[in-house]
Amino acid sequence: MMSSRGMFRSFSAEADGRSDVADRRSPMAEQLLYVHPSRVLEATPSPRLAALLPADFEIFQYPGARRTVILRSQLRDRLIAADVQNPESLKRGPLFSGWIEGGRTRHALIRVEGESWVLKEYRRGGLVGRWNSSRYWRCGRFFEELRVSDLAERSGISTAGALALIIERAGLGSVRAWLLTRFLPGVRPLHAFFGDPFESDLFRAAGGNVASMHRAGIDHPDLHLGNIVGSVDSEGVHAHIVDWDRARLRVPGSWNPSSNLLRLWRSVEKGRRLGAFGTSASRKERSLSFSSRPLRAFIRGYFDGDPGALREARKYLRRRARFFGMRTWFWRTPK
Repeated sequence: MMSSRGMFRSFSAEADGRSDVADRRSPMAEQLLYVHPSRVLEATPSPRLAALLPADFEIFQYPGARRTVILRSQLRDRLIAADVQNPESLKRGPLFSGWIEGGRTRHALIRVEGESWVLKEYRRGGLVGRWNSSRYWRCGRFFEELRVSDLAERSGISTAGALALIIERAGLGSVRAWLLTRFLPGVRPLHAFFGDPFESDLFRAAGGNVASMHRAGIDHPDLHLGNIVGSVDSEGVHAHIVDWDRARLRVPGSWNPSSNLLRLWRSVEKGRRLGAFGTSASRKERSLSFSSRPLRAFIRGYFDGDPGALREARKYLRRRARFFGMRTWFWRTPK
């Protein structure tokens, strides 16, 4: 059986030398956690691992259940009462209220005291995901998403805040993991707003949100139209980034934010060529739509009157245009 120390060794190695993380220790409650009146789970706080987390989270280990649970301190009692430390049971319990589509799989929607939460299970994609969809041998990915999500929220980036992270040992040194976040009602993926009356406003808001992400030092190498969502209400339009998987905190000057913009544009072109955006317009009209108004609106929101930054981004994209064009050969063009 894999020890807790071994389970988190990879993340500890990544976190060495990060004073901004190591100096922020969560206050740990020296007490057992009561989940049901008739049952007490043997949970103990772990100050050593808490040093790796944002200051407003607490971490508990459940040896008998082979789980480690990280909870937002402010909501600890509500999360425990909801039985969040048993994610599989939570999806089948009385708090389950339905499924929502997201990424590689659907996510469970949990309703607690008038508030909705989303329970996401980490899933692999690509060739590896065909034979191993839910087991991982490193935990750094989960901790990093939690850290990035918390930083994004504290930096004023519109997002669905993370509430809890559950990690369970799954045998042979592997683990499974779940992330619980807030639910944003009424949102749609950004690509659902192509041709919408609020198209320009949504894409401009999305550009501003991505710019805020980069100013906070967050590198999101998997940024695409699916993990940027938008909504329209009586207060106006809103764009949110809802998935921080694979995102990382970077030191200024050590990376080029334009790489994220190229990844985002790749998702636009791939979706257009595969006909994934559900439009009945002709191919020429679709091409013009994707390369004109939404793009200009996003640029205005992202660069916000900074022509120098725009010129640098164009240089970066031109240097990679040939490689980008080669990748499009593998995408089927709809008839």
